[in-house]
Amino acid sequence: MPAFIRCVRSDFQKFRHTSMLWIHLLIPLAAAVLFLSYYSVSPWNAETKISGYFEVIGSAFPLMIGLICGKSAEQERQAGNFQVMLCGVKSRPAAYAGKLFVLLLPGIFAVAISVGAFAAGFRTVPGILYFKAAGFLIAGSVFPYLLHLFVSFRFGRGASIGLGIVESLISALALTGLGDGKWYYIPCTWSARLCDCLVSIWIDPSKAIGYTELEKCMTVAIPATIAAFVISLFWFQRWEGSRSNE
Repeated sequence: MPAFIRCVRSDFQKFRHTSMLWIHLLIPLAAAVLFLSYYSVSPWNAETKISGYFEVIGSAFPLMIGLICGKSAEQERQAGNFQVMLCGVKSRPAAYAGKLFVLLLPGIFAVAISVGAFAAGFRTVPGILYFKAAGFLIAGSVFPYLLHLFVSFRFGRGASIGLGIVESLISALALTGLGDGKWYYIPCTWSARLCDCLVSIWIDPSKAIGYTELEKCMTVAIPATIAAFVISLFWFQRWEGSRSNE
């Protein structure tokens, strides 16, 4: 545990001297303001507005994760081809877990800002709905963080950003009928579709489809995320810090 705490402190110091903190603050806030401004003159009903907002946030998340993880990996590469991270602590798992935690924490902060700011200006729906939606957005993003951290370390920032673009497009397409019955197996769609299920349950709690969709996703997502974390730890333990390719 002390090694993990030291790694978190070290990574946070690296993080605070970049633009990433401002990215996590300004982009979610700008998104909330833009949507609230548009919704103030839009004729759509409350259900469509809230669902549309969560869908956009969930679909954009993979791209943002790709940018952030790519930036973090590039920082480590420039500091000595990852050797500072790999050799600076005795426990490689602690170094990896610390890096993941420091990336996830601002992501949670960004979700809190985007959902909280929107909730402050759009009070038509119950507060508990926003709280649950934030939880789903965060929970659905853990696997993509693990994936992009691996891609960023192994293949470089460009690969992570490119993957994020593709994932965001897939997530948007999966919100249509193309994703029905398949989205549980596509991690980049989890955040957006989970929020869709949540809104569906709020609109009509008597419908079983929303609960069924949630159950199917959790059956796949929870074991997959745990397995991805364990596998990534084993991989990082043996990784020698080969140079990322742009």
